This record gives sequence, structure tokens and C-alpha cells, in this order.
Amino acid sequence: MGKLILGDCLEVMKTIESDSVSCIVTSPPYNKKGLIGKVKPGNQVWKKFNIDYDSYGDDLSEKDYHQWMLDILNEMCRIIKPDGSIFFNHKPRRHKNKLHLPTDFISKSDLDVYQLIIWNRLSSPNIRKDVLLPCTEHIYWLTKSKPKVFKENIPKQYHSEVWTINPDRNSKHPAPFPQKLVENCILLTTEKNDLVLDPFLGSGTSAIVSKNLNRDYIGIEIDEKYINLSKELLSDD
Repeated sequence: MGKLILGDCLEVMKTIESDSVSCIVTSPPYNKKGLIGKVKPGNQVWKKFNIDYDSYGDDLSEKDYHQWMLDILNEMCRIIKPDGSIFFNHKPRRHKNKLHLPTDFISKSDLDVYQLIIWNRLSSPNIRKDVLLPCTEHIYWLTKSKPKVFKENIPKQYHSEVWTINPDRNSKHPAPFPQKLVENCILLTTEKNDLVLDPFLGSGTSAIVSKNLNRDYIGIEIDEKYINLSKELLSDD
């Protein structure tokens, strides 16, 4: 059973029953425009080195972004099962010679960090010469109690906390999940027919992988273009 929902993820999640979701796999926008103070409307593409969305500005004030992330994390905590898992992909962001970590807001949420998984992308769009190449992102494995875990279901090469997975470069979405990353998360913590949620569905990778693995899924996306793309990819799958 699968469901794709067009709407604001925070408002949609409020309609989902408490303790009902087995696994959440998601990656929110990183607010890179808001971090550097470019809070203005428009979708000027940041050339090939940056991410730009069709209908989301990614330009909140940093204070508002932290509160938005905190509200989303706490809502995910409410709807996840006591033995469920949340895989929250984010990354360190740099501005004015300072690194801003996602733990700045994650630590204020109702969730516990069960483990930190390092996604080694093997590449980076960063071209600065004054820092080491930032080729990793963080996958925060978040829980509200002890989760069920099926480590034997994922390949042994992913039994460490560092996952080397190439990014998806063929997607029509600016920041797609690689399917292997999503597959690892789902196989690691769910069984067939468990419910998987992605509140920032994008081009639909989480839904596609869930369907292929015989999991139920809900995908929430605010952009109608990407909902339609997800429907198209799911029908072709």
C-alpha cells in the first residue's frame, strides 16, 4: 500500500496517527541561502555547484529554520513507533569561517541520536581552496526508544558506520537520494509490510525503494512537479 500526498509536510504529519510509522527516511532542504543571509524570493540557479528548488526558496532566517527543523523532528518523534527508526540526512554547513552542525537543532528535539552514519559521497560540489574537501554528509539515526534492527539484512560492506555510496547524478530533482542509501535504511530497521515515511519525498526515491522491498509507504512533497514525477517513476518501476 502506497500513498503520495501533496502538501506541507508538517501539516500532513499532524494528521498521521501517533506510534504508527516504522521507519522515516528523509533529507530536508539545508537552508543554505538563509544561512548566508540571501533571504529573498526567486529561483536563480546557483550554477552547477549549488542546489535550487522549484517552489521552495531554501532561504529562511537561520532562527526560523532551526525552529522549523525542531517542529518537524518532534512531529516525526510523535508518529514513529516506539521501536521505529528515523534516518535524517543533513550536512555540516559553512559560513564566515564557521561550521554549522545539524546537532545545533537535533539536540533540542525529543529524539535521541542512536548512531551517526557517515555517508561518504566520494565527491563534493565545494570548490573552495582554503578547506579540506567536504565529501561526506551525516545520516542521523534517531529513535525515541530501542529500535528493532536487522543488520544481517544489509551487505557486510555497510556494517560499519561509514557508507560509501555515489550520489545519484541522473535525477530530475536537485538533491536526490541514492537508492542504495534508502535501501540500507529500510532493510536495516523494517520488515515486509511495515510503513515507511518520507516527509520530503522529492523525486520519490524512498517510495520507489519501499515499493520494491514490499513495504507500505507515505511520501509527502510540497511541489506538485515532484509529486507528478514520483507518480511517473512509480508507474514505470
